[in-house]
Amino acid sequence: MQISGVLTAVSRLVLRLVLRGVLVGLCCFSSAQAARIGELYTAELLVAEQSVRVAPDLVSRALQQVLIKVSGRRDSIEQAAIIDALAESSRYIQQFSYQGTQQPLATDDGREVLAHRLRIDFERSLVDQLLASAGLRPLGRVRPGVLVWLLEERDSVREFLGRDEDPVFAAMKQRARERGLPMFRPLMDLDDQRALSVGDAWGFFSDSIRQASNRYQADSILVGRLYRNSRGNWLSQWLLLKSATDIQNFDGQGAELNQHLSSAVDLAADRLFANFVGPVGELDPGTLLLEVEAVASIDDYFQITQYLQELPAVKGIKLLRLDDQRLALQLQIEGARSQLRGAIGLNNHFKALPDYNDSPADTLNYRWQR
Repeated sequence: MQISGVLTAVSRLVLRLVLRGVLVGLCCFSSAQAARIGELYTAELLVAEQSVRVAPDLVSRALQQVLIKVSGRRDSIEQAAIIDALAESSRYIQQFSYQGTQQPLATDDGREVLAHRLRIDFERSLVDQLLASAGLRPLGRVRPGVLVWLLEERDSVREFLGRDEDPVFAAMKQRARERGLPMFRPLMDLDDQRALSVGDAWGFFSDSIRQASNRYQADSILVGRLYRNSRGNWLSQWLLLKSATDIQNFDGQGAELNQHLSSAVDLAADRLFANFVGPVGELDPGTLLLEVEAVASIDDYFQITQYLQELPAVKGIKLLRLDDQRLALQLQIEGARSQLRGAIGLNNHFKALPDYNDSPADTLNYRWQR
């Protein structure tokens, strides 16, 4: 991405800020809410044995996993252009490797062996081109995180599943990695135990759940209750809290526990990513004016521009002016305007403002909150 006119404009900006006495030291950018996902273009599969050439069906499975993770959309692999490309998945490989594990794996001939973890790295530019051919864009590395509270009812006793090593949570984390969804757990320390009772969590009392979750500053909260019915089949219900007014309930799906957990992650990811991906083919190429109030220091300026550079929809930034702590940037965008709005909203330093009557139609207004 190119940033036009930044050196000259920033020099003037620094001088003005020094004269105002508000220049502060540079610091690393951090967003209190958004999380950054790594290895978006990498997939891992368990296989029975190593090979110098990866079987085409394994490469296809791995590429599908990466396309879903990069785009944030499960339906990405249903697009005609991508279906055609999956027949030649090997051309998208950058490199692959194997690592031994202690996990048992059944072979096609009925044997049980210790699995190898096959890791395939795909070429980023080729994957992005493939998505573009289907009218899709990468979701980006900055994504909404979700805090997960899990409870289980066993022998009429309800309790939190509170340790990271719990197999239940391990299954959810694996599916979350495949979807590129940042997922984390409460500490379940004394503060958490005092803040949220089992009864309030099981009853999906949203006010109590939000209050107990405040210490984690999560973008969203997912609460799940797991139990067996009289026939011994697993059932689950889930509560997803995105905002004070956005509350969604859904049931887990499947006959096995892992299916319930995976379906919950998928449904949560679909709903959390919905604000950041547009319909297939929805593109708004061109420029937008971004105006930000309360930009009082050079540190504010660099935090704003550094964050914008990370967003896939932003292809160029031009500094127009900074007057009376009001910053104006011209953004060159490729993708859906809704995706840009959603991504900016992940950083809670940006507070969206109503459109002003005298503002052009293609203007986004925010206030910078330190």
